[in-house]
Amino acid sequence: MNNHWNGKLWYAYGTSMTSIKQGEYVPVVEELSGMTVVNLGIPGGCLTPDGYGKGNTKRAVMNMDDGKENADLITLEVLPNEGALVGNIYDTDEQSFCGCFNQCLRYLQENTKAQIVVIIMIGSNDKEPETVIESRKITQFEFAEIIERVAKLNGVPVINVFCEAGFGYGRVKARDYQKDNIHLNKLGGKNMGNFVWSKLKDIPLWETE
Repeated sequence: MNNHWNGKLWYAYGTSMTSIKQGEYVPVVEELSGMTVVNLGIPGGCLTPDGYGKGNTKRAVMNMDDGKENADLITLEVLPNEGALVGNIYDTDEQSFCGCFNQCLRYLQENTKAQIVVIIMIGSNDKEPETVIESRKITQFEFAEIIERVAKLNGVPVINVFCEAGFGYGRVKARDYQKDNIHLNKLGGKNMGNFVWSKLKDIPLWETE
């Protein structure tokens, strides 16, 4: 089968789950795809000013100082570390998650010629799926659904790790695939990387000429 990503340049943005230090799925996808990755994942990274990283991922995404104009693929991994204010999917403000996320996706579309893909990451393995996150007043699943809707609003392909990668509560509460309440071990990274690649391989390159 033809692999159209082989030899291409991948810019990866996101949280610790993507980062060089803790992102166990990225090297798996890099090897399977044959891409060269520029890993810009940030431990504690988030898009929102009230999130853990005070909007550090948004600042990384919304500037052209890192060479991303040459990228063939840009992934934006989201869900962990975001603040309480979710907003609604049409928001474009500076405070809510939806506002910041809409800004980031549109910035990447306006300023790069890369294929842009959103990766919706898993949440913590110590909470049952029906647990409402107090600060947001919704479950992590409902948050993942909102993330997917914002991506679709902007015509951006989604790899929904949260909903589809097999990391369900019944499996992950034993922590066989994770080092702590969220971060993957090597085996978890292999499983997640295999899943991400199974979706990415069918997302086409964005042709520009």
